[in-house]
Amino acid sequence: MAQYYFLDSSNTQHGPVDESQLTANGVTAATMVWCAGMNDWKPAGEVADLAYIFRPMAQGGYNPNANAGYYSAPQQPGGNVPVYPPSSNLVWAILSTILCCLPLGIVSIVYAAQVDSEWARGNYQEAYRKSRLARNWAIASACSGLVVSIIYMACVFLGAFAGAIGL
Repeated sequence: MAQYYFLDSSNTQHGPVDESQLTANGVTAATMVWCAGMNDWKPAGEVADLAYIFRPMAQGGYNPNANAGYYSAPQQPGGNVPVYPPSSNLVWAILSTILCCLPLGIVSIVYAAQVDSEWARGNYQEAYRKSRLARNWAIASACSGLVVSIIYMACVFLGAFAGAIGL
């Protein structure tokens, strides 16, 4: 996890602080931060690796690429409870099951149905993981449905073409 320095309201430098502890130290989206690899100080809300922490709730605050495979939710200042639950992706799971590929869609529905229960139990990281899996299986279902449709249409076209030329 990256180590950040930040400036308080009197422009006093603090840090280094782990990215997960920035909000616990009073860092807001407007607070100037710097870490190794950055050319200059920037407001924390403009740093791509920190955007998931400071993004408004309406736009979602979950960045699956933030920790290279480890999914964390934005934390409340001074607490260990994430700010809001992840999307269950249940609508996408159901639509991909009905319209695309039944087996893959069912897997997506199973994961989507587990998101809210994991959140209610306090398994926040597991809830985010199940949300990601539900989304990925829904995408796989949609893609496989598209591929099967394309293959089917190609077979129909080739069959009609072969019938037209007398094969």
